[in-house]
Amino acid sequence: MPWSDPARRFEPAEDVQLRAELRDLLGLGPVVATLRPSGPTAELTALADDLRREAQRRSRTERKRPTWGLLAAAALPLLAALAGLGTWGFQQKHRADDLAAQAQRQEQALTQLASAHASEVAKERQAKEQVQQELQLASRKGNRRAEPYLVIPVEKPLKVMGDDYQRVKQKAQ
Repeated sequence: MPWSDPARRFEPAEDVQLRAELRDLLGLGPVVATLRPSGPTAELTALADDLRREAQRRSRTERKRPTWGLLAAAALPLLAALAGLGTWGFQQKHRADDLAAQAQRQEQALTQLASAHASEVAKERQAKEQVQQELQLASRKGNRRAEPYLVIPVEKPLKVMGDDYQRVKQKAQ
């Protein structure tokens, strides 16, 4: 219903009675059909100031909001995200530790393999030096100088001209 509707102009009796009681409490008295030409009285001004102060007090108290509750509600997703990141980081740390242990085991295996290989190479060099010494000794026995070509040592060398080695290539004359 719009405000201009004539059916709305008639208030229920309870509302009229309540309005009359409020007027009496405020000290306004009965409704006068004509407006007073005089300005507001000192009582009305004091009453208006009291009403204004009360309205301001109520407006200040109504605006209080539960800020701690709002902050806690806003912090919950942040805390959940931090907990998730902490769990993920913990899992990544364990994964990195496992990979580091595996790398260390592989490094130890490679170190052992390298030391075994180094000992084999040292044995081969020693055997090669021994063969070289034997060849030099054999060439000195035969009053011949060492030949500059490849000599392959064999287990049972052929006895050619009293030497303990086999010629691979004949000397070019």
